Formats: sequence, C-alpha cells, structure tokens
Amino acid sequence: MSKVGILGGAFDPPHIGHIALAEQVKKDLKLASVLVIPTAKPPHKRASAVPFAKRFDMAALAFGDKEGYAVSDIENRLGGQSYTINTIRALKEILPPKTELYLMIGGDQLFTIEQWYRYESVLKESRVVAVTRGDMSYTDMQEYANELGRVRVINADIPDISSTAVRERIASGGDASDMVPEKVLEYIRREGLYRG
Repeated sequence: MSKVGILGGAFDPPHIGHIALAEQVKKDLKLASVLVIPTAKPPHKRASAVPFAKRFDMAALAFGDKEGYAVSDIENRLGGQSYTINTIRALKEILPPKTELYLMIGGDQLFTIEQWYRYESVLKESRVVAVTRGDMSYTDMQEYANELGRVRVINADIPDISSTAVRERIASGGDASDMVPEKVLEYIRREGLYRG
C-alpha cells in the first residue's frame, strides 16, 4: 500500500514554511511521495491577482527538484471551485488502488476544517495531518483533532511564515530571500509579481 501526501494551497507564493511542513510530514509518516496541488479557485479566499499558471510555475520551482515530489494541475483541470473532497476523489480515480492519501494542513486550517465543503467526507476519504506552526498549542490541536477523529497532529518547528507576509514584504521593497526559495524569488522578480 502506497502512502501519498497531498499539500494543497494557493501558493501565492510558495514559501519555506510550505516546504518545511511537507518535508516534516513526508519524513515522519514515511510517505512514498507528495503531490503539491495549487488551487485553481479557492472557495474560502479571494481570487488571487496572480494567475494559476504562474502560481503553478512557482510551486514547480519550489518543489520540482525535490525527490518524491510532483506538482499537479488537477484542480485547474477539474474546473469550478477547488473543493478538497473533489480533488481527493479525482486523485483516487487516477492513483493505484489502495493508495492512502494524507492531506497535509497547517494548524490554523485544522480549527476551520468544519467550515470546509463536505469536511466529514474529507475526513473519511483521506487521513488529515495537521502540523503546528508558530505559537500554536499542540495540546489544543490534539484535543480538537481527537474530537474530529482521523486527524493526526504533528508537533514540528515549522517557520511561521505566510504568503501574505511574503507579498507584503515584496510590495514594500523588502528582501524576502529568508522567506522563499531563491528560484521562486527570481521568478517573482522576473515576472514583476507582488509589486506595491
């Protein structure tokens, strides 16, 4: 039975926190591979000013040279709103039978999971792995995960970085080299993204 991680997000832009989260979960759970899936139309966020193709390119630059990682455009191909349950079901149709899917989320997402479209089905059809970030309480996360069921919490030292903070720093003319991989930063500069 193959264990495959799913790391979804806007990746607007991808940053070192995304990478650290994925690498921690991949190592701790001994995942065979990780699919990095940029959202096409996230239902809980405003649409990005950066088109899907550029966010996909940045995700590919951030993860493409890492062993065991692949960046997928499945949500863009599915069309419509990017609902996690639809993505999970589409992946189950194309991955080998008996593949176990591990949905990686940050701790902040754990506390809003009940607002997700068909979250109960997400919990039944995948294994959710929530990772602590910043000053989040592992104990609070574990207690909430126990109430939900089928959620594993990993206590990790993930850099507390957000894509919003990266965009704000770039827009103000600041240096974001400590927040995003160099290849991604070069792409952002070349494409003129996130300028104020």
